[in-house]
Amino acid sequence: MSFFGPISPPVLDDTSTPIIRRALHRARVVGNFAFVQATVQAIGFLSGIVIVRHLDQREYAYFTITNTMQGTINVLADIGVSIGLISIGGRVWHDGHRFGQLVNTALHLRRKLGAVALVVVTPILYFMLVRNGASLSYTAILIAIVFVGILVQLSLGVLSVVPRLRSDIGRIQAIDMTGAVARFGALCALMYLFLNGAVALALGCATLMLQYWMLRKYVAGVIDLKAPENAEDRQAMRGFIRSQAANAVFFCLQGQITVFLIGFFGHRISSVAEIGALGRLAMIFAVLSNLLANVFAPAFARCQSPRKLRWQYAAIVGGVVCFSLVVLGVAALFPREFLFVLGSKYSHLEKELLFMVGGAVLTALAGTLWSLNAAKAWIAGSWLYIPLTLATQIALIPSTDFSSVSGVLIFSLVSAIPSLLLNLVLSYRGFRSVRLAAG
Repeated sequence: MSFFGPISPPVLDDTSTPIIRRALHRARVVGNFAFVQATVQAIGFLSGIVIVRHLDQREYAYFTITNTMQGTINVLADIGVSIGLISIGGRVWHDGHRFGQLVNTALHLRRKLGAVALVVVTPILYFMLVRNGASLSYTAILIAIVFVGILVQLSLGVLSVVPRLRSDIGRIQAIDMTGAVARFGALCALMYLFLNGAVALALGCATLMLQYWMLRKYVAGVIDLKAPENAEDRQAMRGFIRSQAANAVFFCLQGQITVFLIGFFGHRISSVAEIGALGRLAMIFAVLSNLLANVFAPAFARCQSPRKLRWQYAAIVGGVVCFSLVVLGVAALFPREFLFVLGSKYSHLEKELLFMVGGAVLTALAGTLWSLNAAKAWIAGSWLYIPLTLATQIALIPSTDFSSVSGVLIFSLVSAIPSLLLNLVLSYRGFRSVRLAAG
């Protein structure tokens, strides 16, 4: 009882109640996924630290080069395919046969792109390994492991879209957690037996195989994997490939530019290891990347309400900005604590740490905007990223020391600015087109 009488609970009308329930449900889904994903990334981070601390700098340099080039091949094999999968899949995911057609069409195109990427990137990988002192036999072993890993990743990248668009968060979590735990356990065991760059890379490939087996078994139960390819999907994806080819190749190279530059121009193999070790700390942003890929981007792709789109966009981007500022502040205030986890070999990189985190923040923001834009196919004009970035980098060349770790990291940090600004413009244009279509 109050002075004015009994206090009644607030009355929710029939319209507001479902909205609140949906909001609470989504908050629980995101919170649960973020918690599990943070656990997965923490285990992955520990796996990376085991590798950093256990391998000498030469072996870790080889691991960094090979792992980077494997990632490059995987990205080049995805030019335009993921955009088509998400944008088309957002409309057909509820139809198992139709979704199966889309998936098989994407698999066929991705394998073709993967073959081309292997032919182009393998000579570069060979040169970088040999230039940094790897023997011919060891180089051959590392390249063979990359080939095996890519064969698995080509299918894994396509099939993973199925649980994402179906919002089967539990399945995604189970697959991610199983892979992370299996890899960490194997690394801990082999650490006391034998562990070098090739073994660490092979364990990563074995983890991918395990996750592929789990994912394919799930996908076969929810869509028709025997469905024939769809000619319209193929044509649409080829259109995305043509429009995105130059931009995607350039973006891929920019994403790995620190390792490329220090691998080609660095005078010490330890510099490659230092770049790779600092990159491990950037895994803090992997939780955001997974949330975007598995929760936010698919939800953004499915949303058809202009008003909800604006709120979703603001919430996602605002959350990433706040998280990024916290990470940047902690790195600036406690650099020694950050570097402690890497071991004594890398404890002197306090200045370089701040450059790396700054670059990771800008990249995470630009990647967030790109993921949302791509989910709605708001990509017209994205080719401008190339000349804008090239102009920025050309202006930086006279004042950059490409043989030093700090010089390469600053170059990479400033190079991320054009992508961030351009994606903001693309988002503005996308929302403007939605508003005009609705009104």
